[in-house]
Formats: sequence, structure tokens, C-alpha cells
Amino acid sequence: MMLFEPLNSDGHKRSVVYHAARLSMLHDRVLKRMDRVDHLADEVERAAAVLVDVTHGDAVEAFQDAVFSNPSAAFLHLDVGQTLGL
Repeated sequence: MMLFEPLNSDGHKRSVVYHAARLSMLHDRVLKRMDRVDHLADEVERAAAVLVDVTHGDAVEAFQDAVFSNPSAAFLHLDVGQTLGL
């Protein structure tokens, strides 16, 4: 035999509070994700600027300038005469 808890009017109130808390948590997660996406988009824009400088100017000088001004651009390494193959 299974016994059930008696129904009460507080069940609806708890449900509303639970859903409000869940929505708030999801909202915070979305905001954090958007901040992370913005940060990564900024990094992509900086890398694209380095790529443009390297492909339209003196490659070695532009690369050195980019690396010294933006250490995260150090992943891009081109030797003289080398292309990206694009």
C-alpha cells in the first residue's frame, strides 16, 4: 500500500519559487556565456588584424610588431616566403 502526502496550497507556491530560481540561474549562465563569447570574439578580431598586417605589409616586421604588442598572437608563425595556404 502506498501513502501520498496530502495536497496543500503551498505546492503551487513552491513551484513558482522553484521556477523563478531556475530562471534566475539560467539567466546568469547565459550572461556568463555571452561575456565569454565577447572575450573570444575580441581575440579573433585581434588575430584577424594581425593576419591582415602580415599579408598586406612587410610580413616579418608586422609579425614582430604584433607579437610584441599582443603576446597572444605568438601562435601565428610565418617564415619569409611562407603563406597560410588560403
